[in-house]
Amino acid sequence: MQTNEVINVKKQLKVSLPIAFESLINILMTLVDTLVISVLGTSELAALGAMSVIINIMQMSIQTINVSNNTLVAKAIGEKNNNKVKLTTGNSVFMTILISIITIIVIYAIQPMFPRLFEVDKICITYLTIRLIGFIQSSIVTILSGHQRTIGNQGNILGLRIFAVILNLILDLIAVKQGYGIKGVAWATVFIDTILAIYLLVKSKKTVKYKFEKIYFIEIFKLFKWNFLERIASKVDNFIFNLIVAKMGNLEYAVHVILIQIANIYEAFIQGFGDGITITVGIASGDNTEKSMNKIKEIARKLINVCSFIFPIVILAISIVVMKISLPEKELQNIFYSVLPLLIIGTYVTMSATYYFSILRGVRDFEFLAKRNIISSIAKIILTIVLAFTPLGIVGVWVAYLAYGIIQKYLSKNRYNEMFNRKLCEKRIEN
Repeated sequence: MQTNEVINVKKQLKVSLPIAFESLINILMTLVDTLVISVLGTSELAALGAMSVIINIMQMSIQTINVSNNTLVAKAIGEKNNNKVKLTTGNSVFMTILISIITIIVIYAIQPMFPRLFEVDKICITYLTIRLIGFIQSSIVTILSGHQRTIGNQGNILGLRIFAVILNLILDLIAVKQGYGIKGVAWATVFIDTILAIYLLVKSKKTVKYKFEKIYFIEIFKLFKWNFLERIASKVDNFIFNLIVAKMGNLEYAVHVILIQIANIYEAFIQGFGDGITITVGIASGDNTEKSMNKIKEIARKLINVCSFIFPIVILAISIVVMKISLPEKELQNIFYSVLPLLIIGTYVTMSATYYFSILRGVRDFEFLAKRNIISSIAKIILTIVLAFTPLGIVGVWVAYLAYGIIQKYLSKNRYNEMFNRKLCEKRIEN
C-alpha cells in the first residue's frame, strides 16, 4: 500500500503512467469493437457509435462512485487508517451494485426509442441488451480496479487490462468471421467483464471489507452527489452533441464516431495520468503537511508541461493511422481532415488543464467541479446548436467541442488560484 513518502518525478510517473496506460487500454477495447465492426458497414458502425453514447451515460454513476472512492481511500492512506481503506471500498461496491441494478432497469425500459432517436439500425437494441447483461460485472471491475490502483497496484491492473484488450480483439475477430456480427462483439465484452470481475473480487479479498457501515456510506454519498452533477452535465451535453451530428447524415456521423473514439482515447489517457496526481494529492491531504502538497504541485506542473507538448503529436499520428483503417473512402477522409486540427488543439488544451483538474479532485473540491461542468456544458450545447446549422456543419460542432475545453480550463485555473492564494494569505495572517 502506498505511503505518504516524499514524492519526486520518478515516483509520480510510477503512479501516473500505469494508470494512464490502463485508462488508454481500457478505452481501446471500445475502439477495437469499433474498428472490427467498421468492416461490416456504416449502418453497423453508426449503431455501435450510438449505443456507445448510451453506455457512456450508463457508466457515469459508476465512474462517479469510483472517483469519490479513490479520493477517500487516498486520504485514508495519508491518515494511515487501513481499516477505513477497506470499509470505504466495501461500501462503495454496495452502492455500485445498487445503482447498477437501477440503471439496467431504466435503460432496458427506454431502449426501444433509441433507433428512431439516433436514426440508426434496430440492431443497436440487440447490442445494448447484451451489454446490459454484463453491466454489474463491468461496474465492479471499475470500482475494484480503482481501489487497486490507489493502494499502489497500478502495474498489476495495467497488465490485466492489456490481457483484456488482446482477448477482446481475438474474440471480436472470431465473432465477425463466424458471422455473429455485432451480437458476437457484445457477448465478447460481457465475457471479458465477467472474468475480470471474478479475478478482482478474489484479488481484493484482503484489502476490501464488505461490511455495511453507515458513516462510510454517507461519506461516499456526500462526494458522489457533487461528482454526479459534474458528470451528468458532461454526459447530457455529450448526448446532445452526438445527437445533432447523427442528424447530419451517415457520412458525417461515421466520421464523427471515429473522431469521438480518438478523443476518448486521449481523454482517457489524460484522465488516467491526472488520476495518478489526484491520488498523491489525496494522500498529502490526509497527511496534512503543506511541504508535501507543494512538492506534489511542483512535480505535477513539470510533468504536465512536458506532456502538453508531446501528447498532441502522438494523437496526430494515431488519428491518421485510425483514419486510414476505418475511413478508406476519399469523401470520408476529407471530412475527417477538416476537423482534425480542432481535435489536436483540443488535446493540448485538455492536457494542459489536467494540472488544475487533478489537484482540485485531490482536495475533493467536487462542488466547484460540478458547477464548472454545468457552465461549460451549457455553453457547449448552445454553440453546437448554433454552429451545426451554419455552413461550417461538422466543423462548427467541433469548434463548440474545443470551446468547451477552453472554458473548463479557464474556470479551473481561476478556482485553483483562488483556493491556494487564499490558503497562502491565511498562513501569512497566522504568522
